[in-house]
Amino acid sequence: MNLETTHENISELTTLASVRANYAYDQYDKLMGISQYESIILYELLTHPRLSQKELIYRSGIPKQSISKGIHKLSEQGYLKITSDNQDKRVKYCALTESGLAYAREKEGEILAIEKKVIDKLGFDRAALACQILNEWTDLLSKEINNLKEEKQKK
Repeated sequence: MNLETTHENISELTTLASVRANYAYDQYDKLMGISQYESIILYELLTHPRLSQKELIYRSGIPKQSISKGIHKLSEQGYLKITSDNQDKRVKYCALTESGLAYAREKEGEILAIEKKVIDKLGFDRAALACQILNEWTDLLSKEINNLKEEKQKK
């Protein structure tokens, strides 16, 4: 790559990398016959046995209504159980049922294996650094977009 390094070049490269990664995951979800929000819920609960709805929203960045829709659908299908927190009944935790665990492994197991291959090809340290930088980029970008949103709402 022989591009002059400018803010615009870096922005473009980062945007395109993010779009391409999102497209790749979208293609995987379509191949598996599930929606993005169902995929995220299954993936997260496969890798973290119990999460609250709030944690699922925070971790994924997907709107509350989409996560709620996915939770409801997976719960109706018997793949997910919802429990209330003992201290605060407003807090609802999600966990996969036994059939949900099998379903999550069927739908998300291959992407986990693919991601492991990618990490092995990149090398663990480079993959970890890429994750760290991408998370920082996304957090800062989201913060600046929220600032812009607030400014526009004041006008």
